[in-house]
Amino acid sequence: MRVWQIWVLVGMTLGACRVDSNDIQTWKSTVKGPGKIVSVALTPKYDVKLRARALVALVEMNRQDVDGMAEFEQTLRKLTDKDSPQIIHDVAEQLKTLMHGTTKATADESGPAALEVRAKDAAFILVPLASEEVRRDLSTSIVQWLAGDFNGRSLAGKFSAEQIIRALGASAGAQLVAALDPRMPQMALIKLSQLIAQVGDDATKAQAAKRLVEIEREMESKEFLVWLETRILEQAKDRGQTVKRPDVQRAALHHREVFITTGALPAMSSVADQRVVAERLLQIASINSQEPAMVERRWRALAALEGKASADQLDRLLELALNNANPTKVRDYAFDRLSDVRSPKTVARLWPLVQSASNARERWRAGELVLAIGGEKVLSEFLDKLPHQGDVNYEPEELEGYAKRIGQLSPLPTSKLRGMLGSKNWWERVIALRVLERKGTKNDIPSVQKVKTDATPVKGKHWDPNMTVGKVAGEVLQVLTQRASLSPAQ
Repeated sequence: MRVWQIWVLVGMTLGACRVDSNDIQTWKSTVKGPGKIVSVALTPKYDVKLRARALVALVEMNRQDVDGMAEFEQTLRKLTDKDSPQIIHDVAEQLKTLMHGTTKATADESGPAALEVRAKDAAFILVPLASEEVRRDLSTSIVQWLAGDFNGRSLAGKFSAEQIIRALGASAGAQLVAALDPRMPQMALIKLSQLIAQVGDDATKAQAAKRLVEIEREMESKEFLVWLETRILEQAKDRGQTVKRPDVQRAALHHREVFITTGALPAMSSVADQRVVAERLLQIASINSQEPAMVERRWRALAALEGKASADQLDRLLELALNNANPTKVRDYAFDRLSDVRSPKTVARLWPLVQSASNARERWRAGELVLAIGGEKVLSEFLDKLPHQGDVNYEPEELEGYAKRIGQLSPLPTSKLRGMLGSKNWWERVIALRVLERKGTKNDIPSVQKVKTDATPVKGKHWDPNMTVGKVAGEVLQVLTQRASLSPAQ
């Protein structure tokens, strides 16, 4: 018997008596009830409101033998009569009520109530079938529900928050901006910001940027500290603990830093290409403080600017990177952001550090950045400017760093490297060897073989005892020989 014939028979059976919402409520728990509910939803002779009620009843069902959500979706897609738009409108209104209702999670539910989650999933299924007005209203309701407890709700149900936001698009991004709040969990703040950056239009991203700067400043306020202190006291009371006021204040200060450094600043990174955020991050990074908590805030602000620094910020980044008074970690992240900008002006400012014989760490950091920005055009000048004093030391990590940067050049300056193998400076020979170790071919084996007898000792910390340039060449030869044996015949 065909499916439509079954529904006709069921409809005839139902037609023998008057059906109302009480019947639908009863059928939710009977063996044949789900089929009867579906029949009511699909039968045009029934009142529109009753048919809508039947569809929602499928969502409300929580049975092991019947997948109410699957029945809801299948039945919904079979609605084709003239009353369908009104039915969908009424279903949407009921789903909104279920989503934002007062349903309590049961003892074995760690997240939101199961019925709320099913209502959210059903609403999302309904969205593409609804009229423009209903679609817009329903989308807003779904996003509001997700934002109400993003951490607890983002993965609940059949459709994750990310799936929903991506599907709803720019309009959902705009709604998420209103949900950004300084008191929400850090990961929720970060994820919401990421989603806004991914789906929001230019205006939405600008609004989000402004709001995130406001949130970071709100976290610095006295009111935020008071809120944290209140939370700490409430948690201590729940545990039956008595805490002293100074301990509460210290804990609140610590938690505020956590909210800023692991919440607000990473969230701002999603829209760090917006001027208001980039400026605020640089302001934080430039705070003249050596206090540990503030130092962390400073370098995390620079980390949040990753990939988004611009040429007009060059002078301030150089000041942060080159000023010896700044903490090491702040300077390191400032160097990273200079690498993002890749301005030729940076190279000119870094040459003095490259020439330094007294500060190997700064020389190494500046040298890698010069090579990354200038490429092959500055390679010869870079080698000339490295300190040549007889007692100069070069740690293996520093020379490895230079080799890594040179190895990233395309095309590889093979001729230059082979020339460096004959340099009078042992460190140039080692740099060339380490580049060939990474990028060399069997054609380089004869050139490296000639260096194997070089007994010049290397100078610097972290080298193996009695290490020589020739021993480095021996290590490289092993790598090149193995690589040649694994390569297809040329």
